[in-house]
Amino acid sequence: MRQRSVVAAVAALVVVAAAVTLLVAQTGGRGPGGGDGSDRTGSPPPAAVVVDQRLPTADDLVGAGTVRALDGRRGWRIGRTDDNTTGSGTTSACQRSRFADPDGLAALVRTFRAPRTGSSVVQSVEVSRSARQAARAYRTVQQWYAGCRVARFQLLDAYRVDGVGDAASVLRMRIWTAPVTTVSVSVARTRSVMTSLVSTTVGARAPGPHRLTRSLATAVTRLCPRSGAPACVRKVTYRKVPPPAAGGERGMIAVADLPPVGRVDRPWVGTRTVRFRADRPTTSCERAEFFASGAVRARTRTYLIPAASLPAVFGLTTTYATFPTARGAVRFLARVRASVAGCEDRDLATQVGAERRPRGADASAWDLTTEVSPDRELRFRLGFVRVGRHVAQLTFTSSGTDDMSRTAFDALLVRAGDRLRELT
Repeated sequence: MRQRSVVAAVAALVVVAAAVTLLVAQTGGRGPGGGDGSDRTGSPPPAAVVVDQRLPTADDLVGAGTVRALDGRRGWRIGRTDDNTTGSGTTSACQRSRFADPDGLAALVRTFRAPRTGSSVVQSVEVSRSARQAARAYRTVQQWYAGCRVARFQLLDAYRVDGVGDAASVLRMRIWTAPVTTVSVSVARTRSVMTSLVSTTVGARAPGPHRLTRSLATAVTRLCPRSGAPACVRKVTYRKVPPPAAGGERGMIAVADLPPVGRVDRPWVGTRTVRFRADRPTTSCERAEFFASGAVRARTRTYLIPAASLPAVFGLTTTYATFPTARGAVRFLARVRASVAGCEDRDLATQVGAERRPRGADASAWDLTTEVSPDRELRFRLGFVRVGRHVAQLTFTSSGTDDMSRTAFDALLVRAGDRLRELT
């Protein structure tokens, strides 16, 4: 049974198996929230109450000053501070359960609101029974957002943060439904204590990784005494990295990676990933015969928007293949590039746009238009990306008005390369 610290006017006794008999987290008698939300350390509890010093109190959470440093707009107000045991228990559409560690010792949640803007910041703290369980909870939070399935939701980028706790990271996402909303998730773990800051910015410019990293360091510094670590924050640095695993099959792009299409306001849905068997090209241009070119393994998946009224040809298909060596994958990609370059000479009904080489990956992308009848044509966006001995192909068929931009497709192709790194 999960034990929770209580941030309320009345102290509560919590029975914990094994090492701890009585655990109480109290707030110094200042009512729900344990204070005015300023960034300062609270007074010690009365001597008559037995307290496990590992459990955080409301005074260990960030205050309005930290939130103003994160988002410079004024007027931030504290909403609620509690142990998250009432209500739905979720603070965002991506959160899949009340707690990342359902067997933890304690939890605290504090919300901040910016009046008249709809923007918010939520800090969550969970204390696990061991560092191993806290590490699992840390990965769970990452997967909530890396694998989020909300309409017009897209995972933009990810950062690894060094010098903050035992592990720390930042994810930035965007919900493209008007008004456009940016969601930033900063999460860190120090021993058995995990904390996250979820910043939701409506319309206005969202905080960048520098501010997100700095606010996360502040949150971890305040919680450090509860973790038992001698030092929790050192020289803080961050760098852009491939996004964390989304909880699906390794090597495959996730639904959260997909950009919005036109004005479609329904979510993408991926079919089950299956073994690729039919060794025939998707279009007449690329002649991408994986197995005939030496591939030893291939997997494929299709993404659709079934709740939207779209033509049957609409959709995105991705296939990745593994070759025995990186040299074999390089040769395969060279043959594909040459094949697409000569496509118009072989297929007079197809027009091929200029090859694009997106930065940040060994990749190529093209726009194809094929005339299937005097009054009907199909438009494709085609791309290949290689990482080591793995090659991924993306083929997107638009509905004409419902299309993804070249920039969005090229970024998705680079993301497909990021996902291939999960196989290395």
